[in-house]
This record gives sequence, C-alpha cells and structure tokens, in this order.
Amino acid sequence: MQSLKSGPFEIGYQNGFLRQIKHQGVEVLRMMYFALRDHNWGTFAQLITDEVVDSQKDNFLISYTSSNINEAHVVIFEWIVRIHGDSNGTITFEIQGETLQPVRRNRAGFCILHPIQGTAEQPVTIFQEDNAKTETHFPRYIAAQDPFLDIRAMQWQAGNGCVYRIDFEGDVFQAEDQRNWGDASYKTFCTPLSRPFPVQLQPGDKVWQRVTLRLVSIPEVFSLLRSEVKSPRKQFQLGVAASVETEYLPEKAVQLLKSLKLGHYRIDLALSDSNWITKFSNHCENAALLNVPLEIALFLAEAFENQLADFVGVCGQNNLKVKHLLLFSTQQVVTPQSLIDYIPTLKRQLPNTKIGVGTDHNFTELNRNRFEVGAADFVSFSFDPQEHAFDDLSLLENTETVQYSVASAENLYGKPVHLSFIALRKRSNPYATNPVDFVLPLEKQIDSRQKTNFAKEWTAKVLAHLSQTNVVSVTMFRTVGELGIMNEEGEEYPVFEALLQR
Repeated sequence: MQSLKSGPFEIGYQNGFLRQIKHQGVEVLRMMYFALRDHNWGTFAQLITDEVVDSQKDNFLISYTSSNINEAHVVIFEWIVRIHGDSNGTITFEIQGETLQPVRRNRAGFCILHPIQGTAEQPVTIFQEDNAKTETHFPRYIAAQDPFLDIRAMQWQAGNGCVYRIDFEGDVFQAEDQRNWGDASYKTFCTPLSRPFPVQLQPGDKVWQRVTLRLVSIPEVFSLLRSEVKSPRKQFQLGVAASVETEYLPEKAVQLLKSLKLGHYRIDLALSDSNWITKFSNHCENAALLNVPLEIALFLAEAFENQLADFVGVCGQNNLKVKHLLLFSTQQVVTPQSLIDYIPTLKRQLPNTKIGVGTDHNFTELNRNRFEVGAADFVSFSFDPQEHAFDDLSLLENTETVQYSVASAENLYGKPVHLSFIALRKRSNPYATNPVDFVLPLEKQIDSRQKTNFAKEWTAKVLAHLSQTNVVSVTMFRTVGELGIMNEEGEEYPVFEALLQR
C-alpha cells in the first residue's frame, strides 16, 4: 500500500482506492472506493490501466482508467478516475463511467467506509437534498435499518474531538451499518435502496459522481483516542463442522483433530433429504472417532412436527447424545416463531440438549427478522468477512466485527450467543434476486487463501476478538478438504496451528 499526504491527512492508496485515511494518527475514514454490483449484489472485477500517481510532500494527484469485467472476461463498463489531495487537506475523488455492454446493476458508484472505533456513538449532522439537516449519532449497537437517509453531505465529530465533512455529488446517498454483514464499518453509498433495482444499463449510459472530504475544525486541546483497555481473555467452546467434500476421515486427521480438544462437531441435516439418516449415521461415526459431542443444525420444513419426531426417534434408537441443537428453516432466513414455540415439547424429548435458534446466515437476518426467543437456550448466527470486499486488508480489518455482533445479539435477545459457523467465504446468498442463486456451489465457497498463512493470521485475529466477548460457543471451518483445516489426507494447513494455539 502506497503512502500519500494531503495537508494534515495521511492516506493509503491501494488498487485504485483510498484506504485508512488518518489525521494525527486517528483513522477518520476506512476506505473511499467505487463499485459496480450486479443483480445478485455480486461485485464485478476491475482492471486498472493508464495509472499515474503524482505524490508530493503534502499533496497528490492520481488518474487512471478502471474497467469492469464480467465472468466471460468481457469489459462491460469503463470509469475515468481522478483523485486529488491538496496541501490544505481537501481530498476530491471524481469518477465518470460509461456502459459498454448491457448489464443489470444494483449499484454503480461510490461507497465510503467509516471505522467503528472512534466513530460509534459520535455526533453527526446529515445535510439532505431539501436543505434540511438532521442531528444524530452513529449507532453503538448494530442498526437493523439504515440510520441515515437522503444524504447530500455529512459532518461528524470523531473520538479525537475533530470535525470532518464529506460532500456528495452526482447521486443521492444513504448510510448502512455494514456490521450486519460482517464488515467492521458503517458505509455511506449510492443509490437509495428505495429506488427500484436491478436497473438495466445499455451501452452509452453514463454515471458521474464526486465526493469531497475536508477537515472542518480541530479542538483547542487536541487529544488522541485513548487505547482501549483489554479485558482478560474469556474462554469459549470451539468446534469444527463436518466436511461437505468427503465423509471419510483418515486416522492422521482424527489424531490431529483430537489434539484441538474440540467442544463439538457440527453436522448439517436437511430432514427433507431422503438420505438424511444415512448421512447422519456416517457423520456420527466420525464424531465417535473424534470423541467429540454433537452439534446438529436441523433444517426443517414448515410442517416440522413429523420431521422432529423422526429425528428424536433416530437419536433415541441409537442412544445419541446431542450437545447443541440448532433449529433452522428451509424456507425462512431465521427460525420461525412456530418452531421456537415448539421448543418446550422438544426439551421434554431431549432433556440434556441445549437448543438454539437464529439464522444460518449473517447477523443482519437476526437483526432484521426479530422473534420472541421463548424457551431457547441460546441464539446463533454465522460470520464471514467477504460480503462486500475481498482483499487481504479488508478481511483482516473485518475480524473486529465479531465483537460488535456478539454484543449486539446479547443486547437484542438477552440470551447466550453462539457463532456457528465462521468461514472465509459465505455458504449461501439469501440476497440473490433469483432464488436459484440462493445456494452457492462448492467452488464459490472455496477461498484459495484457506491453505495459506493468511488464513492462520485471519483466524488468530478472529479468536483474539472473540476472547473479548461473552460468546459461549464458536464453530470454525470444516474438518478436511478445500474448506477444511487440513487436506483429505490429514496434512494440516497453517490455519490448524492458529486453532491449536488459541
């Protein structure tokens, strides 16, 4: 990442975007970038050409051409970009785009990321299109709905007492709490979600936008943000999920997994699958080899009573002890209330099992589709860091999100929190415009970094952040395979060491 200066601002420049904009050592903005997102909220890849970076002692000027490329490697959209930071500390980012091939887009333009540390609970003024203004604060707990709408400009105070302002031109902006989807940031973006999407773009359609950041005021007595005092590390149960690539665990893998002293072994069961009993039996044999208690995620139909009766019957016939039972729906993104209300009956049948409800997706589903938690023992949700950004730095920055999501879940439901489960990439896309794209094929769940030292570093950071929370139980990764912590022959990836040293 290249270092730049604009008056009092220190800026990182990477892959065409501005990163970690700081003033006197305090992060003011996490990122200024633009994106073209498709009808399923996928982000089109970009190719930068004709890049010129003129970096001086206290100012800079950047220009380049950015081309968006589809999966067929065809250029579908082109941007002309100019970024200027002057010696007074005014940073201007301007983009002019043109459609080259027909494309359906959900978003085309700027996104501004605000860090959570030093920004949460700070005052902000929103200047709107009708010249009205709203005085408010950045939310502490994760906001279910977008906190700021109809934005023409925003002015806010950071934790250091300094005041900053961003002006937006070329579109109407609004802000969302990205922690809902695993990102450690608030995001101000265009176009308002109240407008219909996706939009069909035709060749020749154009987009022009400009955002301008400036320092407004410095307090008479400048003080840096105080470093947070870390509380003692808290202990939580760590488990791993069954492989979806093979049901066979070699002896070498079994011994390595035993060395992790796991708290549970997660098995996913769709009870509408005619072969669920066979799959269940095979996975239970692996759990027995590992001598690890079962965590079972059940995916149930609307008429769930008979399915649950069959499941309880199989458990009883085989004398299976289930440590955690996660109740999910095959039709809904959170546990239906009717299923939650059935828990007292289920507890009489499985008296030694802790029963959880929630979502197998992002925290946002838990936040936006609220329910009465009833007799459930805990709430659960999943976490991955790649809903919006995919580079190494963003993934490492997003590790802190688990602290906010655990605290927000506790505040929302007043129950112990489980995170089940955590992976580098998401396993499904509940936001897809087309329902057939809801389930992601295996190749779209795989991240090549799973086998590298990066996954080890990322996992260590996630575990460190979780140790500062009250989370009770965590499921991370799978046993073996491309999505695992070792290959199918039982040879560990670097990430295994991070789990071993936790």
